Amino acid sequence: MKKVRCGSAALIAFAVAGPALAADIGAAPAYKVPAATASTWSGFYAGLGLGFRAARTDAVTTSETIAGIPQNLADGRPTGASFDGLGFRTNPFIGFNWQIAPQWVAGLEGDVGFADQSTTRQSLAFSPGFVRFALPPDSLTVKTDWDASLRARLGFLLTPATLAYATGGVAWQRSEISSSCASIGCLGSVLSPAVISASRIQAGWTVGGGIETALGGNWFARAEYRYADFGAAPFTIARSALSNPALNPTVDNFDLKMQTHNASFGVAYKFGDPIAAGAQTALIAKAAPIAMSWTGPYLGFGLGARALQADSAATSELFGGAPLPILKNTVPFNGTAFRANPYAGVNWQFAPKWVAGIEGDAGFADRTTTLSGYPVSPAFGTFHDAADSLVLKTTWDASLRARLGFLVTPATLLFASGGAAWQHDEVISTCGSAPCRRTFSVSPSVITNSTTKLGWTIGGGLETALGHHWLARAEYRFADFGTSSYTISRTSAFAPSNTIDTFDVTLRTHTATFGLAYQFN
Repeated sequence: MKKVRCGSAALIAFAVAGPALAADIGAAPAYKVPAATASTWSGFYAGLGLGFRAARTDAVTTSETIAGIPQNLADGRPTGASFDGLGFRTNPFIGFNWQIAPQWVAGLEGDVGFADQSTTRQSLAFSPGFVRFALPPDSLTVKTDWDASLRARLGFLLTPATLAYATGGVAWQRSEISSSCASIGCLGSVLSPAVISASRIQAGWTVGGGIETALGGNWFARAEYRYADFGAAPFTIARSALSNPALNPTVDNFDLKMQTHNASFGVAYKFGDPIAAGAQTALIAKAAPIAMSWTGPYLGFGLGARALQADSAATSELFGGAPLPILKNTVPFNGTAFRANPYAGVNWQFAPKWVAGIEGDAGFADRTTTLSGYPVSPAFGTFHDAADSLVLKTTWDASLRARLGFLVTPATLLFASGGAAWQHDEVISTCGSAPCRRTFSVSPSVITNSTTKLGWTIGGGLETALGHHWLARAEYRFADFGTSSYTISRTSAFAPSNTIDTFDVTLRTHTATFGLAYQFN
């Protein structure tokens, strides 16, 4: 918390110091804004977007039978596991706009998204609730590939060249599961088939919004965010034990619950008449100068999402002082969370079409990913009890970056950004099962480690002027925080069961933000 307050103070000081800095770097070129003209947004359009899709996916066991006998899922075992993941996505889109009033635009749009993302959990031959065979190389994989949507849109023209819109409708997502049973336990029982695959196309709903700005003529650029919920799809994994027919069949049922976050930047072409307001802005640079400039300090606030890509890997394990072989050593801790971020910076328009600057921001999000049944590290899952867990929690982040932008129109800035970034995370190990508490009297039961990692970030976005002082933006950034090493050490009433585990956590983030800022000039 102390670090958060220090970061906030730094941002406030940066905003206060901005006017003095702007005065030092001198006045920038000024341009005249011609009289507003009526825009023409009505008509068909087609475009292409690029971005990412973050999937929040949970597998939850609903029933399990062996030889037709229902098994007790309430015996303390973990019954759920996270299969969150992130993939880059490309999406062609097509639609029709109808300008129903001078400042209102309605429409209909469809798109198809293509991404290929897989998340694998080792030691799961069946669903998360089936723990009898919990050894590598057993695995359960969830893969998401194409998606599609058909949506209505309603937008408001902030200026004749800038449309802010909301969108919502029906969405589809294709997912596939693959179960592999290849460990000693599976081979010893001669479970068949060894590999089982199944797929579903889940229908759901989607809602979101974005901003579009005319680039001149018939072209316009957009930035968009959408959330989608596809509910739960049922899957079944059934196998037979050839070596012991009395156990047949083994049937495992589970639900796959899925939500997605899509962020994309796109360019589209409008057929028919050009967007008049967009074409008109191209005349600004040729007009006689009056006071209009991108130079000056600014202060803003953004909302969006932060998608986390985190992988943990066990590096060593000591049990009673003796090293143990690490059979399972990699577990994903991916996750997505909504994020709010105040930001402050200063721009310097050093040429008619070029803007440089520096910016700092602090982001606030809270995402917790839990690996149930593992009390120490990704390699240590002996008891397979839901009361044991390993948790990765990510909270605040911050950055200090340089920016360089090109004015595609005098009112629209396309910019790149990069610099230093910080991410705070916590790793929490809980050993709360009966074997931990009573059989071995393990201490301490809860261990918390936290760190603030320094890394680097790079990205870009689009910013458009809504008047002489207000700026709307859409931005994407990638950050890499490298690898952190952790040690979890516990003692026991039975000394030979003392444990020392070490593991690494590699952390990367993808953030998508929509923001509104006030420029002091």
